[in-house]
This record gives sequence, structure tokens and C-alpha cells, in this order.
Amino acid sequence: MPSTHPFVVMQDRYSGVYSGGGWLAITCATDLTEEGVTRADFCLMSDDGPLGSDVDASMFWVDPPSWIAVGSTPDEALEKLRKILK
Repeated sequence: MPSTHPFVVMQDRYSGVYSGGGWLAITCATDLTEEGVTRADFCLMSDDGPLGSDVDASMFWVDPPSWIAVGSTPDEALEKLRKILK
């Protein structure tokens, strides 16, 4: 299984309204996105990411990247991320 490190687990700004879960897990959080920022920064600060405006967050979750997973708890989000990577 590929490494998930470094990973970030964060609470969903919208408590799962768009994502389906209250917690997000990001694999290889320091890898750069197409926008040239780290995956973690994209999720935390981008207007287009999962924590952006209502419209942007809902659009993000229509087709999320494979490097992010969602769960109802931090552990569940991380476990789902591990399953995606298998």
C-alpha cells in the first residue's frame, strides 16, 4: 500500500452537508496540486476547495480527487483514505 504520510485530518467546515461526513483525511498532504499549492493548503485556503463557499464546496464534492476521503470521525476518514489507496 502506498504511504499516506504526511497526512492531514481536518474537520469539515460544513459538517458533512456536501461531503457526507464531518471529517476529511488528505494523503500526501505536502504534494502540490495543479494550482501549485500543497493539497493541505488547497483544502484549507482555496476558494475552490472543500472549505470554500457553499457553491464551491458543493462543486468540489461532485467529483473529489482520489487523495481525499471523508468519515464521520477522524479515524473513519483516515481508514477510508487507506482503503482508497489499496
